[in-house]
Amino acid sequence: MRLLAGCMLLACQCQHAASQSITAADTLTRLEQSIEQGRFAEAEKPLLDYAVAHPQEVRSLYLLGQVRERQGRFEEAGALYRRVLALDPAHVRAKILLGQLMYAAGERDEARRMLNAVAQNPPAEPRVQLSLARALVLVGEYASALAGVERLPRALRNAEALPVAAASYLALGERRKLTALIPSMRRAAAVKPSVAAQCAAVLHDAGMLAEAVAVLRLALATAPNDARLLVASGRMETDAKDFARARAHLARALALDARSVDALAARAALEGAEGDFAAAFSSLNTARTLAPDSANILAQFVVAAMRAGRAQAAVEGAGALLKLQPDDAESLYLFGAASLQAGSLAAAQNALERYAKERPRDSRGCLALGIVLAGQHEQASAARAQFERCLQLDPANVEAKYQLSLVHKSQGDTQHAVQLLEEVTTSAPRHASALRDLGALYLQTGADRRARDVLTRAVALDPQDAETHFQLSRLYNRAGQSALAAEHLALFQKLKSRREKGTAQ
Repeated sequence: MRLLAGCMLLACQCQHAASQSITAADTLTRLEQSIEQGRFAEAEKPLLDYAVAHPQEVRSLYLLGQVRERQGRFEEAGALYRRVLALDPAHVRAKILLGQLMYAAGERDEARRMLNAVAQNPPAEPRVQLSLARALVLVGEYASALAGVERLPRALRNAEALPVAAASYLALGERRKLTALIPSMRRAAAVKPSVAAQCAAVLHDAGMLAEAVAVLRLALATAPNDARLLVASGRMETDAKDFARARAHLARALALDARSVDALAARAALEGAEGDFAAAFSSLNTARTLAPDSANILAQFVVAAMRAGRAQAAVEGAGALLKLQPDDAESLYLFGAASLQAGSLAAAQNALERYAKERPRDSRGCLALGIVLAGQHEQASAARAQFERCLQLDPANVEAKYQLSLVHKSQGDTQHAVQLLEEVTTSAPRHASALRDLGALYLQTGADRRARDVLTRAVALDPQDAETHFQLSRLYNRAGQSALAAEHLALFQKLKSRREKGTAQ
């Protein structure tokens, strides 16, 4: 009897332990499903509580790492994945996700080594193989990614793996193979819309804009209320200048979720493409409020503010961006450009000189720094040297040549200024400012017939430029055409007054 009772007690204890294990597994499975569906807030606290109570439980730590990663808390996510690997060095999923995070954080060689080591002994589970292939594309190991795709079952290869194969073919220059995937993309888009946005992004990068839009429309026919597809369609239709469709798709996306940062940013891109810079600034201002720590949104906000003439807002946004990522070269450039527009030349020069050290062969930064130097009379020689350097980097840089002509003009070197402006207007015949300035120099040197030709072209291209009307007034006065001279002088005064009021506001 004692033996029987002991066996029964042991059996009960085992059953209780198994029951607890099943309950824990069910809980973690339910939380994993919440993460996959994007309900991070729902999963976060239970996972955190479970991980604190079970510090050696690998699965809960891994899932919490996924939550942190999708929340943008990358350092915490990386620390959790490292803890998982300390407990279980063979945890392939954690290696893949940690490799991606390391690559994004600049540890690129180590990330490649880690992911290539996983690829040498590929995981057996197809979906983990697919995750590995996606990570290999991210770190630029395209041949390894394609090899991984080839090992996948046909169903995955012809659906979810299509963006991986397409991106790899594009990067390897195998456009014919990329084009051959388009029929499969169209079929997959119609039955698996989640793949369509990724496929369309690769086609867009390949310059196949019409094909990208077609793939998205097939997907939208199946999933008309998929917000991600609506936003992707709006972006690509904006690039294709199909503004009416883009507006309709983005309106639907925002009706589904008025707080969608992606949809607001896409709408701002559309508004900017339509020339409504004030509206674009407003949309990105709202997006920034919703995602204050998003570097991507901040960068777009700065550009929109500059285009809308909101110089101080641009400087403030660029300062916030630089604080968020102080070592990022692009953030330095944006801060320098915004400071230049706001007239803060010392701040602009400091940022752009740092940018030039980071990217010494970037003609864009070279040009911006030259403009800053040119804005300071005592720096005219340095500005000229800077623009000459820009032209060494890129002899076709029309704007650098135009700015160099202005420096020569300011230093009284009219002959060189005219020569440079003639070259600019030959290579860029619609450069209204260059035509105007060339006309002014022709007037200065007595070449009135030439001045009439270029100033007439300049005013046709930009009738709202006050200075062009002033130069035309001078020209017509000299030609004895007093009525035309008075007309252009009146236009000059009106436009100048409007510009001064706008600057004051």
